[in-house]
Order: sequence, then C-alpha cells, then structure tokens
Amino acid sequence: MTRDPAQAKAPLSRSYLLFLAGMGSWFGAWGLQNVMFQWLVVEQLSASAERVGTAQMAILLPNLMFLLLGGAIADRIDRVRALVRLHLAASFSCAGLAALVFYGWLSYPLLIGYALLMGTLQSFVIPARDAQLSDVVDSGMSRAVAGLTMVQHGGQGIGALGAGLANLVGAPLVLGLQSLILLAGTLATRRLPRVERPPRESRAPLRLVELRAGLVEVMGSQVLRAVMLLNVSVGLVFVGSYLVILPLLVREFYGGGAARMGILAAVLPIGSIIINLGILVRGGIERKGLSLLLGQGFAGLCLGGLAFGLPFWGAALSTVGWGVGAAFAINASRTLFQEHASEANRGRVLSVYSLAILGTAPAGALLTGFLAGRVGTLETLAIHSSAMTALILATLLFTQVRRFR
Repeated sequence: MTRDPAQAKAPLSRSYLLFLAGMGSWFGAWGLQNVMFQWLVVEQLSASAERVGTAQMAILLPNLMFLLLGGAIADRIDRVRALVRLHLAASFSCAGLAALVFYGWLSYPLLIGYALLMGTLQSFVIPARDAQLSDVVDSGMSRAVAGLTMVQHGGQGIGALGAGLANLVGAPLVLGLQSLILLAGTLATRRLPRVERPPRESRAPLRLVELRAGLVEVMGSQVLRAVMLLNVSVGLVFVGSYLVILPLLVREFYGGGAARMGILAAVLPIGSIIINLGILVRGGIERKGLSLLLGQGFAGLCLGGLAFGLPFWGAALSTVGWGVGAAFAINASRTLFQEHASEANRGRVLSVYSLAILGTAPAGALLTGFLAGRVGTLETLAIHSSAMTALILATLLFTQVRRFR
C-alpha cells in the first residue's frame, strides 16, 4: 500500500481535522436519526415496548451480519472512495424516509425496512472509519482517539438536539436536514489522503479466512480478548438502555415529545465531550485497563440512578454521568485496540471491536424491550445496573485487566 509520508502526521494535522469533519458529519446525522427513529416508533406509531425493542434491533442487526465483512473490505480498498459512496447512499435513504413521512405513507414495516438499510450502511462505515484513523495519524494514538470520540459524541449530541425541532417544523424537514448533513460529509472525506491497496490484493476474491483473520488475532491476544468480552456487556446493557429505555422514560414519565427525547439523548455526550477534552489536553490515558473498568462501572451506577424515577432534571444529570463513565471506557478500549492491532489486519481487528458492541446490541435492544414490557421500565434499569456492577467488580478482583496500559 502507498501513502504520501507528508500526509501521515500526529493529531491536529490537516488530514486528521478533515477526518474528524467526516466523522462528525456521519455521527451528527446518526444522532439526529437516533432520536427521529425513536420518535417515529414511540410517538407517531404508538408502538409497544416490545415493538420499540424490535425496531431498534432491526437497525442494529446488520452489524452482526456484516461488520466482519466490512472490516475485511476496509483492508482491501480505497477507504476514501468507499466512504464517499456510503455517505451518498445514506443521504438518499434519509431523503426517501422524509418523502414517506411527508406523504403519510409511513408504517411499521416500512420503518423496519429503512432501519435494516441504514444499519447495513453503518456496518460498512464503522470499520472503514476506524481503520482510516491510522491513515491520518502516526503518533499520539490516545489523544487521537480522544479527539475522535469527542467529535463522535459531540456530533451525536448536536444531532439529537436538532431532532427536537421535529415538533416545530415537522419530521420531513428534519429528515431532509439529516440528508444534507450526510452530503456535507462527502466534501471533507474526499479530500483525505488515499491509501491504495496493491491491485492483486484488492481484486483477489474475498476468502472466508480473511473474514476470520481479525477474530483470530483478537482471540490470540490477552489484551484484545479481554476488552472484546467487556464490550459485549456494553452492547447488551448500555446500547439497549440508550435506544429503548430513554424514549420509554420520556413517554411514560416526562410527558413525551421529540424535544425531551432529544435532550436526554444529547446530554449523554456532554459528559463524554468534557472528559475527552481533558484527555486530549492531558496527552492520553496511561492506565487504560483501570480506566476502562472504572468508567464502565461508573456508567452502570448512573444507569441505576435513572431507576429511582428522578425528576427530568435529575434524569438529565444522571445521563451526563453515564456519558462521563462511557468516555473513560470508550477511550481506553478503543486505544487498546488501535495500539494492539496489526497493520495488515487493522480493519478486520477493529471490526471485531465494533462487532462486540454493535453485534450484541440487537439482542440487548430486544431483551431490554421485553423486560420493560414485562417488569417495567424502571425495574429494567435496576436489573441492567446490577448486572453491570457485578461484572465490573468480578473483573477488577479476578482478572488482570486493571493492569493493561
């Protein structure tokens, strides 16, 4: 593979800033979509808790099916060209959903179809974006990951707040805005340095062994294997709670509405942004294993705080704390994967990182919706918090994860 050495620099280089712009576009649109999708299912279609969980499972399910394939492809192709095309496809999909809502044709099956389509695009974008970080940054990986995570969560937060406009201007206009944000991301992405793969590598048929290469490398590494297993708990507990429980809380306890859904979805990234800004200034995290465990444990406790039926401002503060814990956990786990992945299998190894979270998230969303429908929303939060706390305590006491650096 070839790359212009002048374009491979440390964080804050021009290439890195363009990378962040493209990342911010995708996750800004995704944050907007998270709230709009929840609002359309919960409010517009008045779906039950079980159907909310099923709908969220549909948007996550393609990750389980295609992330490893996306990682293998990311190691073989021009990532810039692929990401531009994926942005365009997602933009047109959002415009199509806007038309369905505008003409009154929205239905639960059509929304499920849209979810499967967008989830499929996401499963190819994520490994390509993650692998692309090493194309634009050669040193200071922990700081680079902090900046990436800050922009990712900041984009999601701004997008979530933007979705709150749906009550004022209507869903079609907000979905049209999402389409434009995705289009804007192509402008920054197409200016990134291109990493061309050798012709024989990019044209050779994709073999099953290539799909397994990332998983084999992860399972053979003590560090990567442990982080992957912890990420599984994130997909089962935190992703399901974020996508299913938060909109149900708003509907059942806080009067409903896209604005309140947007606020709760937006304040979680606030804690993450503050912490990642501190990590960026400080120069990274040294004791990554301990930060991962303490961050994930604190997020679990904040999740439990929501189970007490707090007033809306208290729920917002608890969600900010959830974001604080998530910031430490995500930065530490992501940096460990970036630093321990081999160059040849980088995209495939990083797709395993995402698969551990997003591949288990469909089951998490389905389980969370089922529990909320059977035992109640607050009770489900308490169950999730207790399970996460027990897991973190056991990992602290009986494994070497806390010693990872």
